[in-house]
Amino acid sequence: MRRSVLLPFALVLLLASATGQGTGRGFGPPIGVPVVGMPFVHDPSTVVRFHGEYYVFSTGRGAPFYSSPDAVTWTHEGSVFPQIPDAVHVAVPKNNGTNVWAPDILRVGNLFYLYYAVSSWGSFQSAIGLMTNPALDPKDPAYQWTDRGVVVSSDGAEDLNAIDPGAILAPDGTLWLCYGSYHGSIRVTQLNPKTGLALVPRTLGTAIATARESEASDIIFHEGYYYLFVNHNSCCKGKNSEYNIRVGRARAIVGPYLDRHGEAMTNGGGSLFLAAHDHRIGPGHFGRVVDYDAAAEPDGPERFSVHYEADMTRGGRSVLDIRPLLWSCDGWPIAGDNLSAGTYQIVSRQSENTLEEHRASPLANPAGQTASAPAVPPALPALRLAHYLTLDTQQWTIAPVGAFYKIVNQATGDAITQSTAAASPVLELVPYTGADGQLWGLDQFPDGSYRIRNKATGLTLATSASAKGSDGLAIVPFVRDDLHLWYIATP
Repeated sequence: MRRSVLLPFALVLLLASATGQGTGRGFGPPIGVPVVGMPFVHDPSTVVRFHGEYYVFSTGRGAPFYSSPDAVTWTHEGSVFPQIPDAVHVAVPKNNGTNVWAPDILRVGNLFYLYYAVSSWGSFQSAIGLMTNPALDPKDPAYQWTDRGVVVSSDGAEDLNAIDPGAILAPDGTLWLCYGSYHGSIRVTQLNPKTGLALVPRTLGTAIATARESEASDIIFHEGYYYLFVNHNSCCKGKNSEYNIRVGRARAIVGPYLDRHGEAMTNGGGSLFLAAHDHRIGPGHFGRVVDYDAAAEPDGPERFSVHYEADMTRGGRSVLDIRPLLWSCDGWPIAGDNLSAGTYQIVSRQSENTLEEHRASPLANPAGQTASAPAVPPALPALRLAHYLTLDTQQWTIAPVGAFYKIVNQATGDAITQSTAAASPVLELVPYTGADGQLWGLDQFPDGSYRIRNKATGLTLATSASAKGSDGLAIVPFVRDDLHLWYIATP
């Protein structure tokens, strides 16, 4: 978050959001009331999942945070503390004692480390503090935030503004913090994993990017590279914000970070990752979603979170978003997007054939049969794979229903359904009723393919191995291979 003077509208918006938290007044939702839709937050932390719930922390009074069972319906849980701890506040006496900026969170061992920034408008005298907690659910008996003091700080005269923390636990077990905003450099400093504090106190760390017009840094690791994400240009101007996310990569966490064209990020380089598009203005504060419940699926779908400075479908307010994180063949991150309601074809990655609804022609009456003979009942619709011929029966209307999707055939209106009435799961095509067996999770993997996962059972749609890639389908536990993956594309 930029520390220069805000436009009046943006300032009013942020202050109203901070002061309304938990009161039911102003912009903040009341505590403990689930609300469908992404929350109105600014400068979100990394989104983490723990014990079946997603959590996100944000700028505001006392570091407000939200929880969600599905990343669609969110509940405001309150704030981390009512007042900034004295040991941190004393480093930034101009702060009002309550407002914190741009927190970030990760889990180290059995503790969550929450890093948060304290500063004041127009000042580079800033500090990053640390709170720890073994739990994130306020109803958990173990839930208790503990102040650990100042991690890093800037006195206003240094080539640095110590805000916007981004924490990473590297593959080798070392802990690091990148930080900085609109003054001097973005820097990274090593932390002590046992305490979460600076390994060498009162040092600035290594400069890894210029901060002349950038902030909101975050580092992730992927297949041998560290990727540094930063925001370029201006924030906090509502629909006029110029925020855009840039990225570079390095073999070492301390750099040098280069963009696709070899330009060093310390010289202002950075390849575009995400900018304003459609109704979403000013994306910022990248974070890769971390699922601490998913140790059994280390190669699963990846997602990232951002906020938009203004979502024009949500009154121009700052809103959280969570989207698929994809990767190019040459190892650069790509901002995926969630499927919107529309008509698609569904293609097997294994056979490259298209999913269609098929109804076999009824058998003709035998020769000589009288007109009074009973008619042959029409065949039931069946789901199968076939070569794509632009038929309506090969096109599917896909629409979100909460965190899941319904998949309805365009020609017949029948919905893909997993029936649990039989001894073993079977696929059916029947009119849509909204039952869990008709709802599907569409999880996009980094290569762009999808897992189609049933809400009722967690089983996935797959090409049957026994069918050898022709027209057989199965509903089975997921294995990440071509039999179990699909492409979803416009016809």
